[in-house]
Amino acid sequence: MDRRRILRLTFQVVLFALTINASIYFLRSPQTQVLAAQMDFIKAIEERDWDEVKDFLAENYTDAYSHTRESAIEDGKKYLSGFYTLTLMREQTTVRAVKGQGMVSMKIRLSGNGIGYSQLVLGHVNQLTEPWTFHWSNPGRWPWGWQVNMIHHDQVR
Repeated sequence: MDRRRILRLTFQVVLFALTINASIYFLRSPQTQVLAAQMDFIKAIEERDWDEVKDFLAENYTDAYSHTRESAIEDGKKYLSGFYTLTLMREQTTVRAVKGQGMVSMKIRLSGNGIGYSQLVLGHVNQLTEPWTFHWSNPGRWPWGWQVNMIHHDQVR
């Protein structure tokens, strides 16, 4: 085989593999897309990557605790910045989604070490018995465009 033919064949194989991977990504169900976004959101919180957390929150984010997108980030920084390590353990996850809208319900337990508010936060969150509910939307056409519109918990006032 000559060199040109080998390069063309290699290019075709790579293009085929990329097409298959892209198809799988774009053909995922809304439930799978929302769950993937939820896990990435949780990871961003665990890492206290506030820029990424902000990207996950919709511009019109609001909740029952009077948070906006900006005030939720500020409170997150205030109450979670004292942690040296932080892990959000997820239990009983339920996902419901249709094209463009989704809801994830999950119990969350915290573990970690830190100073400041960290022990108070651990105690408060870990005593909750009901799940947190995350309302998601994807106004665009891209499967990675999911954003949180609201988070609520019936036991937190």
